[in-house]
Amino acid sequence: MDTLRFISVISLFYLFTSCNEYYKNDYSFDGIYLREWNSSICPKKIVLEKYVKKSNFKKLIQKDSSFNIEGCDRTNSKFNQRIFTPFNLYSGQINYDIKLIIDDSLEYEITDIKSKLDTTHFTFALGKKYYIDNRIYSMIINGHKLDNKDAKNNIRVSTKIAKFIKK
Repeated sequence: MDTLRFISVISLFYLFTSCNEYYKNDYSFDGIYLREWNSSICPKKIVLEKYVKKSNFKKLIQKDSSFNIEGCDRTNSKFNQRIFTPFNLYSGQINYDIKLIIDDSLEYEITDIKSKLDTTHFTFALGKKYYIDNRIYSMIINGHKLDNKDAKNNIRVSTKIAKFIKK
């Protein structure tokens, strides 16, 4: 009987620890979270411009405006945020400066982005799933140094530190 019990315990242990899965996404970021949006008007347009790092936003690499805008129907959310998700996710570590322009009126200059390839895991009943992604730890947005550790691989910006573009 002890042998049967031992085999059962070993089998259960093996079942719970052997089903590990690894996914290497290598995405730069999953989304941009615009927090403290205190307006009933939903943003209509976002432009992300990539510049050569430390070029003072003079040498444009790429311009992209293909984003899905979410969160407009949730006006009572905790952070009152809007989420911009790129249709085509960017891959690799961020080795460039970013300028975000929202509705041709708000501007964010994001520099000194610190990220590294990191592993996160989620535990399920039959093992663990590991995701290998680039995690953004800190950045400077419009001169404000921001800690981004809790955001994982998202960029969080606040409307309070935006530069207003004069029309």
